[in-house]
Parts: sequence; C-alpha cells; structure tokens
Amino acid sequence: MDQNRLKNIINITKKLSVLYLEDNVDVRNQTLKMLNLFFEDIEVGTNGNEGLTLFKERNKYESTSFDLIITDIEMPEIDGISMINKIREFDKKIPILIFSAHSRTDYFLKTIDAGIVGYILKPYNIEQISNSLEKLIEKEDLSYLNEHILVLEDGFIWNSEKNTLYKNEEIVKLTKSELKLFRLFSNTKTALKSYDDIEIYIFGDITSNTKRVRNLMSRLKTKLDFDLFESIYGHGYKLKHKKD
Repeated sequence: MDQNRLKNIINITKKLSVLYLEDNVDVRNQTLKMLNLFFEDIEVGTNGNEGLTLFKERNKYESTSFDLIITDIEMPEIDGISMINKIREFDKKIPILIFSAHSRTDYFLKTIDAGIVGYILKPYNIEQISNSLEKLIEKEDLSYLNEHILVLEDGFIWNSEKNTLYKNEEIVKLTKSELKLFRLFSNTKTALKSYDDIEIYIFGDITSNTKRVRNLMSRLKTKLDFDLFESIYGHGYKLKHKKD
C-alpha cells in the first residue's frame, strides 16, 4: 500500500474509538503495536466477558459508544461470537472485525450471521490490517471524517484543518497569498473559481486585468515544479484533484 493511501486511512481511523479483545498476551501486544498506528483511543480486554463490560460502560457513561470492535473468536469465559451476539442486542450497527486463527467454514458462517464486516486470519500484518480498515471505511461510509484532506495530483495533499500543503509527507512552505489560494479552492472541491473570485479573496479588490492572478499561479507552479491549478481559458482556474 502506498504512503498516501495509508496516510488517508490513518487520518480517518485516528478519530475512531476501538474496543480490542484478545486473550493471548503475545498476540495482543504485537497487534496493539500495529493498531496504535491507526487508533488513538483503544480499550483492551482479554475475554468476551470483559468486552461486554467495557462495551456497556462506554454506552452508559459516554455520549457515544465505540466506533469499532476488533475481537478474537476463541476466548475464555465468553467466546467472541457469543459476545458479539450479546452486543447486537444493544447495537445492531457497530462495525466488528474478527482477527482469528480459525479458518473453518462454521466459524465464517457464524460470524456472517453475527453481522461482522471483516475477517483476518492470524498471523496477520500491517498490510492486511490496512486493507481491512480501508474496506471498512468505504463500506461504513466514514469518508466524512476525512473531509479536511484533499488528495491532489502529483503526490500533493492539502490539509484544510492545518492549512498545510504536503508533498510526499513533507510540508511545502507557502506564502500568505498562496495559503489563501488553497483555502479558497478547498471550500468547494471541484468548483471553477473565476479570476474575480480569486482576486477578491486574495487581494481584496478587482483590477481591470488578470495579471496578479496569473503571476501568483506562475510563481506557485515554479515553486512546486508542477502545475496544480488548471487554467480554464477566459474563465479562471480549477484545482487538480487526484482522479480515483
């Protein structure tokens, strides 16, 4: 998985709260190292009974429940499938991922009946977890959590929350006028901005020609060594978003 895709996944998953359940201490510790790359809020349990307790406590004392449950199947006290079925009595929709060593058909059928969204067989790696989380984001329509990230052409990314442009994860230093330019275009993802729109927003007035705007675009093109803004002759400019 390329770094831009991974970064986009993390920008979404870091906002999610996760309940993670695994009884094997070695597996749990190794998996947590990987999960900590994606999530900042992880509650950990060692069996299904603990999982139910943590789930109910979160529902009772916080305004929102967990956003995701990641669980093993075979655990002491209450197994993963039994725990999921009990959780479904309270929450029919919470996404659940299974991390398990078992590939038997009956386990798959039981987890499908329990409404899980993904099944990863042990031993797993960061690539498998990344792919599963990417599918989860698409399936559960969590892209709204990443609306402040604009993926642009040639490896550029604009973060509207931080007002920062990145190229291959490195910050690109911008002038005040260039920052205003990106802020203007990030307000509407693919809209054409006229010369007048750009002049008013950046310079506060309108001149009788487009020289100031064209000069700004030319300097930015030289700095980036890439033309991120498409000129629409006689009309204005569009920001070049990466095509899916």
